[in-house]
Amino acid sequence: MAVTKIHKTSKTALLIGVLISIAVMALFYLGGQVPAHEKIAADMSQPKFTDMVLYWAYILFAITIVVLLLFAVVTFLKQLKESPKKALGGLLALVGIAALLLVTYFIGDGTLLDIPGYDGPDNKPATLKLTDMWIYSSYIMLSLTFLAILVLPLFKRKG
Repeated sequence: MAVTKIHKTSKTALLIGVLISIAVMALFYLGGQVPAHEKIAADMSQPKFTDMVLYWAYILFAITIVVLLLFAVVTFLKQLKESPKKALGGLLALVGIAALLLVTYFIGDGTLLDIPGYDGPDNKPATLKLTDMWIYSSYIMLSLTFLAILVLPLFKRKG
């Protein structure tokens, strides 16, 4: 009974998220351009609903982080009761991710960008390094995922 409820809830949440994403992207691609007198850079294309796409991406990102952290904490606490050794392994993985983020932050470039028509507050070294951190971390995690897909089957036990 509980599994059916979880399945229905997750299926409904996924469907709602996909429908909202489709609606937002449809507005972005089909919603037209900002009027010429409101454009930030006159010679560049600027869809009307760019802000909506960015805010939706921020919302999805925040939801993902919150759910990830909740599951990590709940799993850690369950494993701490059942098998403390496994719990420490999970904690070690979280520490590894934190170390990866810290290293990629310091690797990031904080050189200010020359962005035509932009005078906002986000063109500062800390924000630029943070952006590089996420990009570099994504590259590293993607590479590790592909490496695991290719290498782990070689260690699979036969029998």
